[in-house]
Amino acid sequence: MVEYPHPLQSRGRYQLVALTNSPVYSPADVFGFAVLTSEGARITEVVSLDDAHSQWERLLAKDEAVSVEDEIVEKRTTSRKRRR
Repeated sequence: MVEYPHPLQSRGRYQLVALTNSPVYSPADVFGFAVLTSEGARITEVVSLDDAHSQWERLLAKDEAVSVEDEIVEKRTTSRKRRR
């Protein structure tokens, strides 16, 4: 059986999607929810909306923490002019 993802929310590299068996979205046809990457790879199993939303938020928070760390490292590794 084919599953069709229908994006509900998208931020950063992740999408929170509703899954149906139909290419046309209808709330009555939703059988579960999942988190996908922006490339379409599924990260979670088919779960409830609350579970999918929680996992989506955890992934976003993790990505934000990594990007802040990358910025700090980048600032430390840039060359500095020496005073003479």
